[in-house]
Amino acid sequence: MSRAIRSIILFLTASILLSGVANAQWVFVGRKALGKIKQLTGEATESGAPQASNASKDIPRQGYDAATVLLEAPAEKVYGAAVRTLEANRDVRISKKDDRALSIEFIDGDIAAGMQITSLSEKLSQILVVSTSSGKPGTSIVLKGILRVCGEMGVHCQSAD
Repeated sequence: MSRAIRSIILFLTASILLSGVANAQWVFVGRKALGKIKQLTGEATESGAPQASNASKDIPRQGYDAATVLLEAPAEKVYGAAVRTLEANRDVRISKKDDRALSIEFIDGDIAAGMQITSLSEKLSQILVVSTSSGKPGTSIVLKGILRVCGEMGVHCQSAD
Protein backbone atom coordinates (compact mmCIF):
# COMPACT_ATOMS: atom_id res chain seq x y z
CA MET A 1 0.00 0.00 0.00
CA SER A 2 1.33 3.39 -0.86
CA ARG A 3 2.29 5.90 1.78
CA ALA A 4 -0.40 8.37 0.59
CA ILE A 5 -3.21 5.82 0.96
CA ARG A 6 -1.99 4.88 4.46
CA SER A 7 -1.94 8.57 5.42
CA ILE A 8 -5.49 9.08 4.15
CA ILE A 9 -6.75 6.00 6.00
CA LEU A 10 -5.01 7.15 9.19
CA PHE A 11 -6.49 10.65 8.82
CA LEU A 12 -10.02 9.31 8.25
CA THR A 13 -9.76 6.89 11.19
CA ALA A 14 -8.55 9.67 13.51
CA SER A 15 -11.37 11.97 12.33
CA ILE A 16 -14.02 9.34 12.98
CA LEU A 17 -12.64 8.49 16.43
CA LEU A 18 -12.29 12.13 17.47
CA SER A 19 -15.80 13.02 16.28
CA GLY A 20 -17.14 10.28 18.56
CA VAL A 21 -15.25 11.78 21.49
CA ALA A 22 -16.63 15.24 20.68
CA ASN A 23 -20.19 13.87 20.54
CA ALA A 24 -19.65 12.09 23.85
CA GLN A 25 -18.56 15.39 25.40
CA TRP A 26 -21.77 17.11 24.23
CA VAL A 27 -23.82 14.23 25.60
CA PHE A 28 -21.99 14.62 28.92
CA VAL A 29 -22.68 18.38 28.98
CA GLY A 30 -26.33 17.75 28.07
CA ARG A 31 -26.73 15.18 30.85
CA LYS A 32 -25.29 17.66 33.36
CA ALA A 33 -27.98 20.19 32.31
CA LEU A 34 -30.91 17.79 32.80
CA GLY A 35 -33.07 18.82 35.74
CA LYS A 36 -31.19 22.08 36.34
CA ILE A 37 -33.69 24.93 36.52
CA LYS A 38 -32.35 28.21 35.18
CA GLN A 39 -34.30 31.23 36.36
CA LEU A 40 -34.31 34.85 35.17
CA THR A 41 -36.06 37.51 37.22
CA GLY A 42 -36.54 41.21 36.62
CA GLU A 43 -37.82 43.62 39.22
CA ALA A 44 -40.28 46.39 38.49
CA THR A 45 -38.64 49.77 37.96
CA GLU A 46 -40.00 53.24 37.83
CA SER A 47 -39.87 54.70 34.35
CA GLY A 48 -38.24 58.09 33.84
CA ALA A 49 -41.26 59.40 31.92
CA PRO A 50 -43.60 61.73 33.80
CA GLN A 51 -47.02 60.34 34.68
CA ALA A 52 -49.86 61.54 32.45
CA SER A 53 -52.46 61.47 35.20
CA ASN A 54 -52.87 60.69 38.87
CA ALA A 55 -54.84 57.54 37.99
CA SER A 56 -51.76 55.92 36.47
CA LYS A 57 -50.01 56.13 39.86
CA ASP A 58 -52.47 53.51 41.14
CA ILE A 59 -51.40 50.95 38.53
CA PRO A 60 -49.08 48.42 40.17
CA ARG A 61 -45.73 47.98 38.45
CA GLN A 62 -44.69 44.40 37.96
CA GLY A 63 -41.49 42.73 36.90
CA TYR A 64 -41.06 39.39 35.19
CA ASP A 65 -40.07 35.91 36.21
CA ALA A 66 -38.98 33.15 33.83
CA ALA A 67 -37.54 29.68 34.29
CA THR A 68 -36.55 26.81 32.04
CA VAL A 69 -35.45 23.20 32.52
CA LEU A 70 -34.54 20.21 30.35
CA LEU A 71 -36.22 16.89 31.15
CA GLU A 72 -35.45 13.46 29.78
CA ALA A 73 -39.03 12.60 28.80
CA PRO A 74 -41.31 12.95 25.75
CA ALA A 75 -42.91 16.39 25.47
CA GLU A 76 -46.46 14.98 25.46
CA LYS A 77 -45.82 13.20 28.77
CA VAL A 78 -44.39 16.39 30.31
CA TYR A 79 -47.37 18.41 29.03
CA GLY A 80 -49.82 15.90 30.52
CA ALA A 81 -48.06 16.12 33.88
CA ALA A 82 -48.14 19.93 33.73
CA VAL A 83 -51.87 19.98 32.97
CA ARG A 84 -52.62 17.52 35.80
CA THR A 85 -50.51 19.57 38.21
CA LEU A 86 -52.25 22.83 37.32
CA GLU A 87 -55.74 21.29 37.42
CA ALA A 88 -55.04 19.83 40.88
CA ASN A 89 -53.98 23.20 42.30
CA ARG A 90 -57.03 25.04 43.70
CA ASP A 91 -55.24 28.40 43.66
CA VAL A 92 -54.61 28.25 39.92
CA ARG A 93 -57.09 28.88 37.12
CA ILE A 94 -56.22 27.72 33.60
CA SER A 95 -57.19 30.51 31.22
CA LYS A 96 -56.05 28.91 27.95
CA LYS A 97 -54.82 25.47 27.00
CA ASP A 98 -53.50 24.41 23.59
CA ASP A 99 -52.93 20.64 23.50
CA ARG A 100 -51.53 20.81 19.97
CA ALA A 101 -48.91 23.49 20.74
CA LEU A 102 -48.27 22.04 24.22
CA SER A 103 -48.86 25.42 25.87
CA ILE A 104 -50.89 26.51 28.87
CA GLU A 105 -51.77 29.95 30.19
CA PHE A 106 -52.90 30.24 33.80
CA ILE A 107 -53.55 32.70 36.60
CA ASP A 108 -52.39 32.30 40.19
CA GLY A 109 -54.00 35.03 42.28
CA ASP A 110 -53.12 38.26 40.48
CA ILE A 111 -50.16 36.78 38.60
CA ALA A 112 -50.56 35.66 34.99
CA ALA A 113 -48.23 33.00 33.60
CA GLY A 114 -47.65 30.86 30.55
CA MET A 115 -45.98 27.48 30.14
CA GLN A 116 -44.59 26.06 26.91
CA ILE A 117 -43.29 22.52 26.55
CA THR A 118 -40.98 21.96 23.57
CA SER A 119 -39.83 18.64 22.17
CA LEU A 120 -36.08 18.73 21.54
CA SER A 121 -35.87 15.06 20.58
CA GLU A 122 -37.91 11.91 21.02
CA LYS A 123 -37.00 11.66 24.72
CA LEU A 124 -35.87 15.20 25.58
CA SER A 125 -38.12 18.15 26.41
CA GLN A 126 -37.78 21.71 27.59
CA ILE A 127 -40.22 23.48 29.89
CA LEU A 128 -40.32 27.28 29.73
CA VAL A 129 -42.50 29.18 32.21
CA VAL A 130 -42.88 32.96 32.12
CA SER A 131 -44.93 35.15 34.44
CA THR A 132 -45.35 38.59 35.82
CA SER A 133 -43.66 38.96 39.19
CA SER A 134 -45.24 39.98 42.47
CA GLY A 135 -41.96 41.57 43.51
CA LYS A 136 -41.99 39.68 46.81
CA PRO A 137 -38.94 37.47 47.42
CA GLY A 138 -39.61 33.73 47.58
CA THR A 139 -42.90 33.86 45.65
CA SER A 140 -41.76 32.64 42.24
CA ILE A 141 -44.65 30.69 40.77
CA VAL A 142 -42.49 29.70 37.79
CA LEU A 143 -39.91 27.96 39.98
CA LYS A 144 -42.59 26.33 42.13
CA GLY A 145 -44.49 25.29 39.00
CA ILE A 146 -41.51 23.58 37.41
CA LEU A 147 -40.70 21.81 40.68
CA ARG A 148 -44.30 20.54 40.87
CA VAL A 149 -44.18 19.21 37.30
CA CYS A 150 -40.84 17.52 38.04
CA GLY A 151 -42.41 15.98 41.16
CA GLU A 152 -45.40 14.74 39.16
CA MET A 153 -43.00 13.16 36.64
CA GLY A 154 -40.84 11.63 39.38
CA VAL A 155 -37.79 13.54 38.13
CA HIS A 156 -35.30 15.30 40.40
CA CYS A 157 -34.99 18.99 39.50
CA GLN A 158 -33.12 21.74 41.31
CA SER A 159 -32.20 25.36 40.79
CA ALA A 160 -29.00 25.85 38.79
CA ASP A 161 -28.11 28.97 40.80
